[in-house]
Amino acid sequence: MLARKILSATISGVLFFILLGFFIPNPFGEPITSFSNYFGSVLLSISAYLLYGTPIILFYGIICSIISDKISVLISEKVKFNNAEIILSGLLHASFGLVFAAYGLVASLLYFAVDRVIRKRKMHVTGKQIITALVLPIAVYVLCLGSLAAADFFSGGWKDLLV
Repeated sequence: MLARKILSATISGVLFFILLGFFIPNPFGEPITSFSNYFGSVLLSISAYLLYGTPIILFYGIICSIISDKISVLISEKVKFNNAEIILSGLLHASFGLVFAAYGLVASLLYFAVDRVIRKRKMHVTGKQIITALVLPIAVYVLCLGSLAAADFFSGGWKDLLV
């Protein structure tokens, strides 16, 4: 179960931060004047969101998800309603996500959806998949910053290296 939760957390976290980067490329509200400015802001914001948000999703998200699933299983056994476990688990995920306002709510519901898809497919999560999943946010982070560095280099930033 823990392996599935780690896989769900990394996949949903990377997806959430990429989407957040495209929808909120400038969290501080500076104006975007061109497409290249927008693209640079998207890459920079995705890397910042990954840097600060991934530990939160990995630690807080996994712990809250395990608690939500355990509580929903216990209550659904008492209630004996077919979909009680899914509904309760989703509501508990959402309520734990609300600690971080609307962003946390969206992230927790995305986490819940990814976890349910992995659970429904009965995927056996291996150690290699866990390592790959934990490297995924780092790889996306390096890719974003590398793209920014390459864009700066090819737009004339290489001249600064000569001085």
